[in-house]
Amino acid sequence: MPSSGALDPRMAEAAEIAARTTPTPFYLTSEAKIATAASHLEAAFPDPWVRSYSLKADPLPAIVRLLNDRGWGANCVSLGEISAARSAGVPNSQITLEGIGKGPEEFDAAIAAAADGAPFRWVAIESLDEARALIAAVHAHKARLSTPIRVLLRLNPSIEPGTHAGLAVGRGSSKFGSDLAELTAAARLIAVDGAGIELIGIHLHAGSQLRDLKEWQTAVERSLAAYAELVREGLIREATHQERGTLCVGGGEPVALYGGDDPAAQARAFRTAADAAWNGASGPVPLVRAIEPGRALVAAGTCLVARVLHVRERVEVVSGPLALQGASESRCERQVILDAGMGELIRPALYGARHPVLPLSPHGEPTRLSSVHGPICESTDALGAHELPDGIARGDLLAIAGAGAYADAMWSPYNGRPRPARMLLTGTSVTTIRLRMS
Repeated sequence: MPSSGALDPRMAEAAEIAARTTPTPFYLTSEAKIATAASHLEAAFPDPWVRSYSLKADPLPAIVRLLNDRGWGANCVSLGEISAARSAGVPNSQITLEGIGKGPEEFDAAIAAAADGAPFRWVAIESLDEARALIAAVHAHKARLSTPIRVLLRLNPSIEPGTHAGLAVGRGSSKFGSDLAELTAAARLIAVDGAGIELIGIHLHAGSQLRDLKEWQTAVERSLAAYAELVREGLIREATHQERGTLCVGGGEPVALYGGDDPAAQARAFRTAADAAWNGASGPVPLVRAIEPGRALVAAGTCLVARVLHVRERVEVVSGPLALQGASESRCERQVILDAGMGELIRPALYGARHPVLPLSPHGEPTRLSSVHGPICESTDALGAHELPDGIARGDLLAIAGAGAYADAMWSPYNGRPRPARMLLTGTSVTTIRLRMS
């Protein structure tokens, strides 16, 4: 989204048209913006890189279908996301199952797919205990699988990702992934007792909104070293190594909602760091290289359209990440309350994430520094300090930019609020793909 204080003109026009008949708040998604983000990553990570979209960012089938039509697979962490991927036409061969919270239903889905001869591309295992659970589920199935369940073992790279603590999943103390000792123990268990399971490689996700590429490269290097050790020990069979040995490096590419970053150059920088890790590896390296971004594909493609409920003259000092961009604190002259907030976009309350709040049709009038809040009965339902038109009043339309990732996907009905409609901008046409749900 632009940082000039104005929404993209096509999005602004589409939002104003949609708001004539659609109650606010609602989400408006631009196919063109998602396609542009995808093209940057496709150029940086071309075939034969395996590219999968992480549905946890936004599992809307229309988005999954758009990306699958471009050759992207679907990275899923639950049975619900698997269902969303399938409803968008993604075949099992392009579905990967990952995540810290897989239960019996997810394992049953993976086993059923393999039994039918149409296995998922892979299942990523988080821990030794989860390896035991999958082996037990396969044994309980009793029938011989038509094809093996191919698995990756997730390595915790034990780095300092240089991102928000809530997004630093590659830190050694996080709940995600296994250290090398636990990972090796899981591989040995699969080798001894994992009939119907084939270990093909390593899975990595260092964190989200990554800025320190040196740390990310270190994470890839450690994953390659772990892969090589598994090959040397025979825990990844030589034939598997030669034919389909895999390292998935995850996602984590940052999204700059206020400009300043060239997304194409940023994607190339991630690729350059990955290449440096591969080129510096001293042991056997995997044939298959994979990425699975989520936020980088969809964050900037959706805005949350809201109306002003009321404006009051009240001084409020906003400090920390929700202060005006680049400031440690902002002294706001008034408060502006919107009909959209943490129920529709929880990231500001959850992470202190800052999203631009923009008038749909700025007319060049003076602005005032305003503290923007949502309608929820919680003090943390705040969107921070923003420069808004001096004459803003009840009923005016605003757009909260960058609402394409972890917004609708994390929607909450708290305070009994209805789920907003989803609108899709295709070319110059706006269609409703989900009505407001009471």
